Amino acid sequence: MKICIFISTLLAGGAERNACTLANYLAKNNDVKLLTFQKSNKSFYSTSKKINIRGLDLLRETNFFLIKILNLLRRIYVIRKNLIKEKPDVLISFLETTNITVLISSVFLSDIKLRIISDRNNPNFTENKLLVFLLKKIFYKSADFLVLQTNKIRENYKFIKKDKIKIIPNIISNIKHIKQKAKPNKILNILSVGRLESQKGYDILIKALNLLKKDKIKFKCNIYGTGSEKNKLKNEIKNKNLSKNIKLMGINKNIVKIYKNYDLYILSSKFEGYPNSLIEALSVGLACISSNCSYGPNEIIKNKKNGLLFKNNNYFDLHRKIKYLLKNKKYFVIFNRKARKDYKYETFNKDKFLKWEKIIKIK
Repeated sequence: MKICIFISTLLAGGAERNACTLANYLAKNNDVKLLTFQKSNKSFYSTSKKINIRGLDLLRETNFFLIKILNLLRRIYVIRKNLIKEKPDVLISFLETTNITVLISSVFLSDIKLRIISDRNNPNFTENKLLVFLLKKIFYKSADFLVLQTNKIRENYKFIKKDKIKIIPNIISNIKHIKQKAKPNKILNILSVGRLESQKGYDILIKALNLLKKDKIKFKCNIYGTGSEKNKLKNEIKNKNLSKNIKLMGINKNIVKIYKNYDLYILSSKFEGYPNSLIEALSVGLACISSNCSYGPNEIIKNKKNGLLFKNNNYFDLHRKIKYLLKNKKYFVIFNRKARKDYKYETFNKDKFLKWEKIIKIK
């Protein structure tokens, strides 16, 4: 079976990681191609040698509306040309604007037997929300299946027939370095992973940790990721005199190997889809505290069962939850055992791969 998977880039990111993981799995028994809008044929995440990655060089930045339209038309032309050449049996696309573009490009191409699209984030925070929503209402109906990550997010897609929507959460990385230590020592080692963007709420995390420092609690926090708010966050850390406590670590390709070095994982996001880093932290038994944001975290974390939830956008509550965990250290052990059971790599991923196989109809 010939399968083409489209995603805008193969840089660091949750959707990108899932696209690569799915491609690796499907490439075992199928002819799989990964097509991107980037110029490079390289991927941040490792991919099978069986996969042909092709950058179509379609990324163009502009503020002029007319040029944006011309760029869109160029994308449609190039993608359609490639689809006619490849003649895939199955077309899979990730992320809203890529989904729309690919669906337009594949109109009336009868060789494509199955069109699958996947949205990966909260649609309420999409750029050009109204325009994207209108385009989705028009073109998403031409897809055979829409893959979403949580049941709650389904409520935003009432214009799609129920039987066309499939809920498949993220696939997690195979983490071989299982965390052994369940309780922190004298210094609380905190980990957070994600793009340095407003969505991830690192300003909330920094404010909460500032209160923790005022309580004279010893801690270290490493934040892995890169993004447009790097300098802003650096200045905030410096202004609060937290440079010795909080470090911006950049991107680490082997991020899954360092989870074992930490006691606590914090997700401070203001909104989410289905955060990879949170389920990976749970899978190795890290105690986790997450914002109760829409969507994802409250379907992943069951409060006081396998982690803690704090009120979204509320650094006072995050501070309270960290202190509560330190005061009741038994939860480090409880969360460790429960999370590793619920998010065990082999069983968790097997179910997700089977769901993908079912909708692709791989025998």
